[in-house]
This record gives sequence, C-alpha cells and structure tokens, in this order.
Amino acid sequence: MTILIGLLSPLSIGLADHIGTNLGRRGRLLATVSMIYTFTGLSALVLAIWWGGNPTLGDLLLGSLSGVSGSLALIRLYQGYTTRGTGIVGPTTAVTGAIVPIAVDSMVSGLPSPVVGGGMVLGLIGVGLVSLRNQSGLRDLIALKHGLISGVLFGITATLLGSTGADAGIWPVIPGRVVAFATVMALILIHKEDRRPHQGTIPRTMLVGALAGIGMASFTLAAQVNLAVAGLFFQMSFGVTVLFQVIFAGEKTSPTQRFGFVVATVALAMVFLG
Repeated sequence: MTILIGLLSPLSIGLADHIGTNLGRRGRLLATVSMIYTFTGLSALVLAIWWGGNPTLGDLLLGSLSGVSGSLALIRLYQGYTTRGTGIVGPTTAVTGAIVPIAVDSMVSGLPSPVVGGGMVLGLIGVGLVSLRNQSGLRDLIALKHGLISGVLFGITATLLGSTGADAGIWPVIPGRVVAFATVMALILIHKEDRRPHQGTIPRTMLVGALAGIGMASFTLAAQVNLAVAGLFFQMSFGVTVLFQVIFAGEKTSPTQRFGFVVATVALAMVFLG
C-alpha cells in the first residue's frame, strides 16, 4: 500500500513540473510559482480533510520548515529547467535529493533489505546515467549547480515531511504550502517583480498546483511509513519530467540516457519485490 501511494508522487509531480517548466519559460517565474503554491495548498487541504489525521504541533512545525526549503528548491529547479533544459538539471536533482532521505532513514531505522537497498543503488545509477547526455552537457556547470542546489533542498524537504508522525496524515503539507507561498511573495517584493503570472497561463497554473498537491500528499503519507523508499520515488519525479519533456516538448536524449531510464525501471521493480 505504501508503494502504491508513493507511486502517485513521481507521476503527479513529474507531470506538474513538465507543465510548470513550459509555463516558466513564458516569464514571471516567481509569480507563476506563487500561484502554483496557492493551488497546491488548496488541493492538499481537500485531501487532508478527506484523509483525516491528528497532527501534533511538532508535525506542523516540521511541515512549516519544509515550506522554506521546498519553495527555494522549486524556484531553483524551474530556473534550471527554463534556462538550461531538463536533461542535466532533472537527473542531478534526483541523485542529490535521494541521498538525503536515504541517509537519514538509514541512520534512524537501519539499513534496508538487500533487495530494496540494491534497488535504491540501481535507481541512483539509473538517474545518473540519464544525466550523461553528451560531452558538452557534462561541462554545463550551471545546469549541474542548479541540480545540486535544488536536489539538496528537495532532500531536506522530503526528510522534514517524512519525519512527521504517521497519525499526522497530510496535514503537515498545509502549513508548508503557506510558508512556501509567503517565502515566494517575499522574494517577489524584494526583487520588485510582477505578482501575477501571465493571464493566459492561469488555468494551467491551477492544474500544476492541483497535481503538485496530490504528489506532495502521497509522498508525505508514504514517507511517514518508509522515508527511504518514498524519498526514492519522490526523486524519480524528476526523471518523469525529463521523459515528458522528451515526448511532448521534443528534448533530445542520447542512448546513454535511454539506457538510464531502463535501469531506473529495473530499480523500481526491485523496490516492489523488496
């Protein structure tokens, strides 16, 4: 059940980031992100009421802190996607971000089973192969920087949400989205940027927010049971984004990248079997 719920996370967030990347290329990135967080919070609130839960003050505090790291991570990710493409930024984010929750879970709960552990290692290898686009891509230090920074921040976000209690349900996501929105609005005021995204992008921004809310909710529920496995699924969302960009936006991939997707799929099967 945990794995089935966790699978919603990469699919929902991957699709959301695919749409959000194309919206961000229209300009007004911070305004777009703030609108996304508005509808992420609303969709997560509906799911939290439906699912139920009894969060403690500590759970809500952890959720609030995740909003700070999550908002900065998303801004950095979209900056990388919109200026450098997804081929290097996405996999780098996935590899870096997966290390944080897996390391924390291993320190707290001990090492995973050999099959699950092997699947996690293979998953990291898979997303690493996806990043090996070509010689020029490997020298794209700006893309790597975007991926590394956003990966660490997303890893912190995943760890904070995964540290909430199992009885908390989806509720920790709500204060996180409120804090994330406030953080982005503060950046908008500091940089004196537009507060509203382009008029024609608002319906798609609403869709991105709803999908992200589903993804964050499913990740949180899965992470409360097994942070390491849920964290790997969460980071796989960046590979899903790359895949959608290849299929629908025409981004090119190398044979190595395509092999990396196959390796990641095998890794996912190992996690299932474990």
